[in-house]
Amino acid sequence: MSTQNIIIRECELKDIPYLTSLTKELGYDTTTDQMTERMSNIMTLNNYWTLVAVAEDMVVGYIGLIKNYFWEQDGPYLRVQALVVNADYRKLGVGQKLIQAAEQLARNHNIKTIVLNCTNREERQAAHKFYPKLGFESKSTGYVKQLK
Repeated sequence: MSTQNIIIRECELKDIPYLTSLTKELGYDTTTDQMTERMSNIMTLNNYWTLVAVAEDMVVGYIGLIKNYFWEQDGPYLRVQALVVNADYRKLGVGQKLIQAAEQLARNHNIKTIVLNCTNREERQAAHKFYPKLGFESKSTGYVKQLK
C-alpha cells in the first residue's frame, strides 16, 4: 500500500468504533460507549482536533491535538495528546502523514511549536525512535499523579 492511498481528514462520529479499537491498541482499555462520551465532549471544543487516517475505507490511525498557551514564552503550542496507527499499517508512512497534517494545522493557526509526551513502556520503544526521525527532540521528563 502506498501513502498516496491514505486520506487524512477530521474525525466523524461514525469513526468511533475504529477509535475505540485503536485506543485499545495504544494500551488503554476503553469501550465504544466511553469513546463516544469522550468524543462527544472533545468534538465540541474549538481548540481540540482529531484527525484520522483512512485507508481501504477504514480508519487505520488517528492523532488527537490540543492548542494550548505557554506561560514561559509568547504564543500557543500544539500538543499531540494521542497518536496511534493500526499494527497492520505501521511502517507504511501513516504516522508520518498524521504528523504532517498536525504540522499543517499548526501552521494554519500560526502555531510554531508542537509538543508530545510518549510513555516509557517497553511497547513504546519504536515510538521513541520514530519521533526524532520527524524532527522532534527529547526535551523533558513527564510526571503523572493520579488523585483519589
